[in-house]
Amino acid sequence: MKKFLKWLKSPASDFALFILLLILANLAAHNAFLRFDLTAPKSYSLSKASRSIVKNIEEPLNVRVFFADNLPAPYNGVAQYVKDILVEYKGAANSKFSVNYMDMSKPENEKIAREYGLHQIQIQEVKNNEVGFKQAYMGIVVSYGDSIELMDGITSVDGFEYSLTTKISKMISLSDTLAGLNGGEKITLTLYTSDALSSFRSQAEDALREGVAAANKKNLDRLAFRVVNPSAGEVDGLCEKYGLPRLNVQGNNGTVETAVFGAVLEYGEKFALLPVQIRRSLFGYGVGGLDDVEATVSSALESLLSKTTKIGYITGHGEVSREAQPNPYGQQDMNNAANFEAILSDMYELSDIDLSKDEIPVDMGLVIVNGPKSDFTETELYKLDQFVMKGGNVLFFVDGVVPGQQDYYGNVSFAPNEVNIDRLLEKYGVSRGKNIVLDKNCYTQTDRQTGKMNLYWVPVLQKNSLAKKNVITKNLGYVIMLMNSSLDVTGAEANKNLRTTVLAKSSENSWTMDKNIMLNPNLMMPPAEKDKIKAQNLAVLLEGKFDSAFESAPDLPENEEGADETAAAVSGSADFSKIESNAHLKSGVQSGKIIVFSSSNITTAQVMDGNASGNPIAMFLLNAVDYLNGNEDFCTMRTKGLSLNTLTVKSAALAKIMQYFNQFGLVVLVAVCGLMVLKKRSARRKQIDEKYNPDDERRIK
Repeated sequence: MKKFLKWLKSPASDFALFILLLILANLAAHNAFLRFDLTAPKSYSLSKASRSIVKNIEEPLNVRVFFADNLPAPYNGVAQYVKDILVEYKGAANSKFSVNYMDMSKPENEKIAREYGLHQIQIQEVKNNEVGFKQAYMGIVVSYGDSIELMDGITSVDGFEYSLTTKISKMISLSDTLAGLNGGEKITLTLYTSDALSSFRSQAEDALREGVAAANKKNLDRLAFRVVNPSAGEVDGLCEKYGLPRLNVQGNNGTVETAVFGAVLEYGEKFALLPVQIRRSLFGYGVGGLDDVEATVSSALESLLSKTTKIGYITGHGEVSREAQPNPYGQQDMNNAANFEAILSDMYELSDIDLSKDEIPVDMGLVIVNGPKSDFTETELYKLDQFVMKGGNVLFFVDGVVPGQQDYYGNVSFAPNEVNIDRLLEKYGVSRGKNIVLDKNCYTQTDRQTGKMNLYWVPVLQKNSLAKKNVITKNLGYVIMLMNSSLDVTGAEANKNLRTTVLAKSSENSWTMDKNIMLNPNLMMPPAEKDKIKAQNLAVLLEGKFDSAFESAPDLPENEEGADETAAAVSGSADFSKIESNAHLKSGVQSGKIIVFSSSNITTAQVMDGNASGNPIAMFLLNAVDYLNGNEDFCTMRTKGLSLNTLTVKSAALAKIMQYFNQFGLVVLVAVCGLMVLKKRSARRKQIDEKYNPDDERRIK
């Protein structure tokens, strides 16, 4: 033992101890490793959404990786990236998450891959100075309970985390979210009913109690029901907090009492208002919204605890169609939003809403107004306005000009779009120009006859024209817009209750045209006044509590007055003669978000195909929809690893110089620096030699 300690203290043990240190360090790093992601979009780090999803899974989730061995470049880089990012998932997940790497050299694993439905893909391989092709599996299978999702043909790292996380998110049902609630924590459905309306209480209470009991069977018994009878002094507070209708009840003796009647599903600070309210029908007063309480409660519960997946698409005012219409000339219809709907279909479902007939459903957090060309009725505008006041989100695509008459030669002129949606937008702080924005920094087209043409109405927005700090646009390198008008957000910026962000604007070399508009580059010349050449806002984001565009609720047409013929009437023995409802909200009870794009053309097939990957405008719009639905982290995930950063120079000669510098200049620069260091070291050695060996015969000779 003494000899060992003596050896341990002596220099003879240094090498052995160093080897031991390396072994122990590797063992420690295997279980607790540390990596730094220095990429700008954090391509090799998990987003908050991914971490949250895999951290809270309740059932075993398994990822099987089917990647062939010895893949050639660049596919071997894809395989390594998938392995690295799955290590991040594993590190962030709980014990329910597991990953298996299948050895594809074994025939039984190939059989398993085929049974799952994975397909081999053909990849190019250079071997022994010969170009050949090989078949290889490059896919993963995710299983969660009885659900199975495939990611097949993974040949690029672009958007990999987004695709995987969204698939996992789909597989985790609402029951998993409910199971994750702490202990006996409940989601509470409260029926607020004043004593003045006690005649309606038992009818609504019985229906809601039965609906909650039925919904509990499917939702782990996490719902609780209660009835609250607020005092007269509490009514105003409840109406302001939840947006419940304020009712003026006139008794038979002529006295008027303020009352409240409504149902609220609540969890923590979040709540959803159920469409249970007193309505007037042909048979008197009754309680509406009790037809299918179980479905209503389930829808409200889904909107309360999970990310909203249903999106309303407003129709009836000449909006861009979601379907490709047949063309009588056999040409492809390019003026529809079918591709826009296709890129949303992975996570969202669009459903038409005709505001002249329908209410916006309680479980819907976002509606889209895409290219209206005719006026809304007062009632329709009011429904949109009150949806915003209740915390709803709206994505507007509103054109400044619309196609007008066509001349003898087929040239189309454009006229101002005077649609009255401006009543809402201007109240919220956005003024829309009845013009078209033209930009020198635009898309160019080469024609054999006319040569190079600048399409000024197709601005190309570089990175410096996009919001750098907002997740919607910060990872986008460029965006191609189409037929935009200008937006003025002075009113919104002056509102202290709103946060205003300009998401996209044209370059400093842009101007507007509002008269004699025809899409002819030769007729679109910059104005002589220099002050008219400036950047224009093309897309803006408003967040906060908005003020209503209406002082009071508009009078309903005769056929809308009752609204619900199925409302069950209460016996005429009630002790009141008249009920007046005032559900109007003058300001928002919850924060909402509005995004305004000054063109609906960007949602059409003119600029958008059915594949979001690599299409900047598609990713811009997807990010906007995600942001409005509360999926901010998906915006960052979608743009990870994308090569969208482009040169902002317009000179072809300068671009060529920068290309050659990146290819050869850096190598030459490193070589020159090396020669300079070598020369400096030689000079330093010579100085030292002269100082300490002045009589060295070898140096003198």
